[in-house]
Amino acid sequence: MDNMQSRNDNTEIIYYDCGEVTRVSFYINGFLSNQKKFNYKFLIKNDKPYFLKQSNLSGEWGKFVFTLGLFEFKHGNNNFFFCIDRSDHSTNFKNEGYIIPVLETVKYYFKTNYNPVAIDSDPGIRKFRDKIIPIGPSFPLHIDNMIRFMPRILPGRNNNWTFKESKERINLVFRNPRLNYLRRLRNTETDLNVFFVMPYYPMHKILNEFRFEVMKALKATIKTKVVIGFAPTQKLPDNHQYFVQPAVYEMRDYFRHLARSKVAIYVRGPHDGISSKLGQLLALGKPIIGQTISNSKELYYQNPFFKEQFAYDDPEEIVRNVNELLQHPEKAASYAKANANTFDTKFSPEITVSSIIEKLYA
Repeated sequence: MDNMQSRNDNTEIIYYDCGEVTRVSFYINGFLSNQKKFNYKFLIKNDKPYFLKQSNLSGEWGKFVFTLGLFEFKHGNNNFFFCIDRSDHSTNFKNEGYIIPVLETVKYYFKTNYNPVAIDSDPGIRKFRDKIIPIGPSFPLHIDNMIRFMPRILPGRNNNWTFKESKERINLVFRNPRLNYLRRLRNTETDLNVFFVMPYYPMHKILNEFRFEVMKALKATIKTKVVIGFAPTQKLPDNHQYFVQPAVYEMRDYFRHLARSKVAIYVRGPHDGISSKLGQLLALGKPIIGQTISNSKELYYQNPFFKEQFAYDDPEEIVRNVNELLQHPEKAASYAKANANTFDTKFSPEITVSSIIEKLYA
């Protein structure tokens, strides 16, 4: 960019550390890695933006605000707030898709589960259409120099910080992988046909049933070298019929197993949202067969082989196409290579956040 050097040396992007940083850890990696290129300082402030301290945001909206990434852009006289919304909802059903008081205040509302049809069909959201911007997929990542987030580790009355938030922050320090770890796993020898182990969501019966149907079809169709089941992170209902994985996978261990599969399966997240698995599977460079992507379609279906890979909304059809791809390793290899390249050139944290920063400077 020609005007890069002429940009104000005092430009700052401030992250307000008042919520669940795991959800935006992917994007924070992007902001940290783009500082030199775009000539700004990325700062972390252990506080809420002023507008969150107003009464209308402490009540019914309070629980939703915690899930947003809230930022301020300071560039000369051009100062404004923006946010990143990684929630699963693309509609504003029960006020869970958009935090209206924040939408009113920020200049840009970057949305992972962006759905223009849902926006246009809701008069309360439609009037803000121009400030809602689609962004690429994300997944939890380790943040280098996590010491900057440490004031949030210790719970206490003074900082309005509970044990739950402290646990989430400690997880971020020790549990989540670095991106280069996932990239290194691209070279893993594939000795499994399919590894399809999923979380169980007590509140999402239809989602669980869909995943269970995929598991049953895999068991019936592919039979060998298949690892399936729900991971026991949540208590399953009594008398359930689900397959359960007895192993408790630590995060890196889970990715090591996933990397061993010849073909990966993608299913949507809660509320038909874009699952974090999408970005993870692309980063791992896996060939994928799975459900259609229902949000931010323009971002995705322009990429090589996405129309062929994300095309199936019936569990048996997914498994038939997985089985078909297993019979054609050269096609699987071409999908894998294209997916790794798509991630590296379109959907990495650095590139995803580059497009956000271009918008901020515009």
